[in-house]
Amino acid sequence: MSQLRNSLADPRLRQRIASEWGLEPAAVDALLAPATLRQFSRGAAIIPQGTARSSLFIVVDGEVSLSVLLPNGQRILCALYHPGALFGFPLTDVERPRWSAAEAFTNATIALVPRRDFERIAAGLSAGALMRFFNKVLERQARFGMRLAHCVALDLRGRLALTLVDLGNTFGARDSNGLRIDLPLTHENLAEMVGASRERVSKAMASLMIDELIDYRRGSITLHNLDGLREAATPK
Repeated sequence: MSQLRNSLADPRLRQRIASEWGLEPAAVDALLAPATLRQFSRGAAIIPQGTARSSLFIVVDGEVSLSVLLPNGQRILCALYHPGALFGFPLTDVERPRWSAAEAFTNATIALVPRRDFERIAAGLSAGALMRFFNKVLERQARFGMRLAHCVALDLRGRLALTLVDLGNTFGARDSNGLRIDLPLTHENLAEMVGASRERVSKAMASLMIDELIDYRRGSITLHNLDGLREAATPK
């Protein structure tokens, strides 16, 4: 357990939380101090849809998927989170069940911050720090809303290109071939992200490969031509 707790002391994790959420180092320390660490195997449920908002969750290691299960049984994969991401924010005014579910997309370590501690820490922030923090939260919501708006106006090729560019911005690492995304993404995962069948996504991915925009291999996708993908992801 002590080795697991040591993962919270990783300066890279703390710096990522601070920079991505507009928090001072002391606020990050305060946020992580009461956290409980849990490990989840790939595919395990972290937050079931419809449960109470009793904790804030922080990705310490691995990746997490956020999805919504519709009444017709269709699953929409809404987002993937990397280390340093905060999710599952507890509401401070009134309790409402969670509208989405979170799962371990890979083996993941998650820090759980109890709601009362999150509220105490948020209440202790300066006005400027509180504004920066919630601006970051609103920016993420705005990006998500803009992506939904674009998806309404795009065909499947455009939705897929937009999804790949978003993934590249979050998870991509530059190499000699382009922007490489090292995630165990399947065509089924991509189908859940763009709202299409796996068969149609497979054909669209093949088309993007033929046009030399991407290269897809098991466990990784390389984006060769970001400008071409952005053009395909722009509503006409």
